[in-house]
Amino acid sequence: MLGTENELLEKGYLIDVPSSSTVERHLNWDMSKDEFVKRVDQFVKNFRGTKIDSFLVNFYLKREQSNTINQWLSFAIARGVQRIDLLLQGKPYYANDTTQLKCYKFDFGLFLETNVSTLKHLCLQHCVVFPPTNRDFILPFKNLRYLSLESTEVDEMFIESILSNCLRLEEFCLCFCDLNSSSLKIVSSSLCYLKFIGCYDLSSRIFGIEVVKVQRYVNLILLDCLKLISLEYDGEGLDTLNINTPLLQRIEVSIFSQEDLNAFAALCGTFPELEIMHVTTLSMVATSLEINQPLKHLKELNFVK
Repeated sequence: MLGTENELLEKGYLIDVPSSSTVERHLNWDMSKDEFVKRVDQFVKNFRGTKIDSFLVNFYLKREQSNTINQWLSFAIARGVQRIDLLLQGKPYYANDTTQLKCYKFDFGLFLETNVSTLKHLCLQHCVVFPPTNRDFILPFKNLRYLSLESTEVDEMFIESILSNCLRLEEFCLCFCDLNSSSLKIVSSSLCYLKFIGCYDLSSRIFGIEVVKVQRYVNLILLDCLKLISLEYDGEGLDTLNINTPLLQRIEVSIFSQEDLNAFAALCGTFPELEIMHVTTLSMVATSLEINQPLKHLKELNFVK
């Protein structure tokens, strides 16, 4: 333990940050990251066990610490880790150093050095996730059951590769990710739970003599998952979504326009097993939902503005 809260404040590990109406206490990223890295390194160096079930990193780290992060991951992989949570937290909102925006790039090469068939759970936050350029590369995650990507820059090809190669994947979460694409297809023979929230495409556009970053929502255009039973979707373009989920039991969806609400009503006719429906709409969207097909198994309906 580094000390009490007052001692940490005196040493500079904690700082007080003024906000609009109060003062908030936060970790001093520049001071605390070196201490954090040192202590994890000590744990890795002194660990004498031959097996690790779970490895979690939850701190403000970036690409500058790539070598260190890779060493930690290699340590866990070599010991048959089943669960990896790499929650790098991005950048403290009060920091002005723009280099902190450079996220750690997840290194798939680490998983080629040993047998990683033990990995069942992978959660990544504030990372860059692109597949290797080698076309012969096969993702070594044959036993992966759970994958969560949050605030992550991810390549569409990686998603396609995961869904086609990880035949035991049951739960997939994509939240607030830059997908480098305006549309996405989700096709899986094993997926049971899907969460797709706030994903966007951040692209460069030329306006006059300036290059401007433009952010657009990413829409699902195809959802073909015969085993899917739960869906959380926050996006647009429901009128262009082709969906095949005959076993769906629970859906939670955010609606941004009257057109999307009407499209959603039409989609509901393709959910014969639906039991739970949660719908959130903007205030200007009508609350009436006309569904032509009866939902015989519906037990719970929440409609929130």
